[in-house]
Amino acid sequence: MTVKQDSAIFCNHGPKGWQARDKGELAGLRLAVKDLFTVQGHKNSAGNPEWFRQALAATETSDSVNKLMMQACQFVGFTHTDELAYSLEGNNHHYGAAQNPKLAGHSCGGSSMGSAAAIAADLADIGLGTDTGGSIRVPASYCGLYGIRPSHGVISVQGLLPLAPAFDTTGWLTNSAELLSMVGNVLLPKQPIYKVEELLVCQSLFDLVEPELANALSNKLDEIVPYFAKVREFDIADTGILDELADAFRILQGREIARTHEQWLTSLSPDFSAHFAPAISARFEMALALTAAEEAQAKKVQQRWQKVMQQLTSSSALFLPTTPTVAPKLGADTSALRAKILTLTAMAGLSGAAQVHLPDISIPVDSNLPAQNDSESLAPYGYSLLMAANSDRTLLNLACDLSK
Repeated sequence: MTVKQDSAIFCNHGPKGWQARDKGELAGLRLAVKDLFTVQGHKNSAGNPEWFRQALAATETSDSVNKLMMQACQFVGFTHTDELAYSLEGNNHHYGAAQNPKLAGHSCGGSSMGSAAAIAADLADIGLGTDTGGSIRVPASYCGLYGIRPSHGVISVQGLLPLAPAFDTTGWLTNSAELLSMVGNVLLPKQPIYKVEELLVCQSLFDLVEPELANALSNKLDEIVPYFAKVREFDIADTGILDELADAFRILQGREIARTHEQWLTSLSPDFSAHFAPAISARFEMALALTAAEEAQAKKVQQRWQKVMQQLTSSSALFLPTTPTVAPKLGADTSALRAKILTLTAMAGLSGAAQVHLPDISIPVDSNLPAQNDSESLAPYGYSLLMAANSDRTLLNLACDLSK
């Protein structure tokens, strides 16, 4: 199967080749949209056939899609997502797992898998997606793309089918930092832009990734350090909190999901497990079983983490790994990997901070894997920069500067 034939990238439903205007800041650029954003007159599946069966055609277009279309994007299609966006795997039980165009036989990551695959395969220029627990950042890392999870609440989620509203964000993926910033100019509100003088580094975060990747990150860090006037250690004086982030996020996200989807899930007959992949079903069952006491304890962890994050200012950025590994092989058991990923992605999720992934690192792949060319012998990786909430435009400017 070639990438262009990969049915796990684009949905069959939804508009194709729609262009609302001829002139605009993004004129003619191809827009692939995760199947969670509404378009007037069309239904969404949210990655689940039963959801699609019950859905009604949208009465309005989501705010983010509308803004991009008003800048003359060409809508090339809805893209597949993991079911209800409740996975980082990039594998839909009903519609398939999109092949990673940058690393054959490996995952794109999720849940914005179709949007990521479309950009990586040059089937679109802008991939609109969502990021609750890493659904932009993980595919960006696995597919070698630029991606942003904006500050929580800074971009309207009107017309976005929710997963966990307290953590849901509208994000996007591109093949260049410049285009990532151009999309930000359309979607983000006006914000002051500062020069980032200080880079924060936390050596403990390097311990969360495989040794080969930690070495690559250290080399990249050495490359970018001269850009900054000052480099200092990101102090996590709250000993042990990194070990608590993933579970705190799991609980808080799960309680949000239960509040958002319990009524629909319990309405499904004979029970909702029949309508989902086993791993997704188990995740929903876990979410529905969480207690208020567990949520209260997780909120205390969140508050402690937010105090740690107060070290970030409008002129400082934190350097960190985006994911603990390169893209896993398709079909691999990633259940243990999920918690490791959440430790990294929850840093922004629990604090509402802005995070950008830069795909400036490649790693030699397993020598046992066949490679058709030199590029296929390298796995995409990269790194992230994280800034305080409402520093999104400053962060995008920084990404552009470092990518020149």
